[in-house]
Amino acid sequence: FMHMGMQGLLDITWNRGNVTILLLDNGTVGMTGGQNTPANGRDIHGLQAPRIDFPKLIEALGVKPERIRVVDPYELPVLFKTVRDETKIDDVSVIIANRPCVLTEDFKPFRPYVVEEDKCTGCGNCVEVGCPAIHVTRREKVVKASGKEVDLAFTRIDSVACTGCGLCVQPCAPEAIVHFAPAGQVISIQPA
Repeated sequence: FMHMGMQGLLDITWNRGNVTILLLDNGTVGMTGGQNTPANGRDIHGLQAPRIDFPKLIEALGVKPERIRVVDPYELPVLFKTVRDETKIDDVSVIIANRPCVLTEDFKPFRPYVVEEDKCTGCGNCVEVGCPAIHVTRREKVVKASGKEVDLAFTRIDSVACTGCGLCVQPCAPEAIVHFAPAGQVISIQPA
């Protein structure tokens, strides 16, 4: 957005467009290597600098304040409702999804999750999240009483790759996804 999005948004508001923009504010420029930007509060030298206030900037570019929404992308029901609501409006709106990039120092990982195999029903809802830490371990086809054939996908979560965001927990109806509880003490190894 900082590199190319502002001019486009200004053109849209100036021409009274009817679009909803989803601004993914992760505090970095991922496409070019994660450099500091006005979005993360550090300058090119890595020193403290003012952090851009996206809602104020977007309002200055012509979007009405009531059409600027800030959401946590990890709260899927809120995010989906906000997208549905804003796309129904005949005006320019901007939804700012705000979370730090998992590859930056600003990201603080949560406790990872695992799948309790005895509770997993194979619904596959967690797979639909698209997380690279979720792996299908077994697939089955079952025929329901109605005669409908259903594909099941039983999964596991790689606790090393899991950031603990919890996106997979939200669609898991049988509550088979729980926080990882290590059997012993976790040892942190620091590079020499």
